[in-house]
Amino acid sequence: MTSSPIAIRLYCLLAAIVPAYPQFAGSGSNGSDGALELTTPGEIRFDPSAVKPSMNPAHDGVYHFTSIYIAAGVTVKLSANVLNGPVFWLAQGPVRIDGNIDLSGADGGAPSAQRPNIAGAGGHAGGVQEKPGYGPGAGDLGGAFTGNQFLVPLVGGSGGAGGPDCGGGAGGGALLIASSTSISVNGAITADGGSVRGDCRASGGSGGAIRLIAPVIEGAGDLSAKGGQPGGGDGRIRLEAFTNNFSGATDETPVATGKPFGLFLPPNPPPSVRVVSVNGVAASLKSTEPLVLSQLNLKRPGTIKVGIEARFIPTGTVIELELFSETGPPRVVSTPPLDGTSERSTASAPVTFPAGASSTYVKANWKLSEKK
Repeated sequence: MTSSPIAIRLYCLLAAIVPAYPQFAGSGSNGSDGALELTTPGEIRFDPSAVKPSMNPAHDGVYHFTSIYIAAGVTVKLSANVLNGPVFWLAQGPVRIDGNIDLSGADGGAPSAQRPNIAGAGGHAGGVQEKPGYGPGAGDLGGAFTGNQFLVPLVGGSGGAGGPDCGGGAGGGALLIASSTSISVNGAITADGGSVRGDCRASGGSGGAIRLIAPVIEGAGDLSAKGGQPGGGDGRIRLEAFTNNFSGATDETPVATGKPFGLFLPPNPPPSVRVVSVNGVAASLKSTEPLVLSQLNLKRPGTIKVGIEARFIPTGTVIELELFSETGPPRVVSTPPLDGTSERSTASAPVTFPAGASSTYVKANWKLSEKK
């Protein structure tokens, strides 16, 4: 009989230490971006700069919503053509996805032989004709996904290599959605790698990453981060909840599950670099609005000054512009070293454009400073 009181006291002590639900600090959203409610049927390109005042002034890819609702019939595109790096949607209240969120990479094929195919936000572009794709898992074949089962850090898919007469598929993007209450997916979230269409000897991009975090996850929708064909590696899906009632399909994408264990948001604004002007004319981020010679006060192809803006890249870094044209081979032009501050620096370089349409990719390489 003397052991009973001890057993009772131990039981009470354990109940006090281990609550019914483990500690969960919530999504971390401060609600500054308001409610994201998209209800008009059709395709919507998620573009924070198009909202006044613009969302995410820190440019770190982290959005603070009060709640999220995407209605049936709505497709939200998260494209690397607009968004720099992985996307983090945080919500104080419920998240309900009845429509579609599309972070898939663009398909490869003959029409894109001299122009990289665009990735989903956080993913990497496909390679041009006979060139490797972009990203840490790119090579001479299909793109490979380099993330781990925890999706920490959150990374997107790598692009597939281009073939003799066509470009490779782009990588799927990377998205984290966290809610302090619940996430319901009855529509679809897709971060597939781009496949190669038609009779083309190029390779597919790898799938990206989808990570959902909430006390409760439910719904019967579709989640997919499959690799593009041929040769693209599969991405990964991760579901973190105390109560996981999701019963939807995952398209045979590798899935990891667990309890919420931390968001691991970007500690600092991510580095970015982009073309901001061509011959003094502001350059649009939207590929559907190209600059033409008449806008640049030029009557024929020639040398044009291209302006570059970088953020959170060390000053003194040399920027490389990769140029892709319909009428000539790809080439690289280097700018003078960046001048300004770490928060914002600029450079410009004269570029000779051939006749026909051209597109430009910009990239930077630098060494991280060693801590003393």
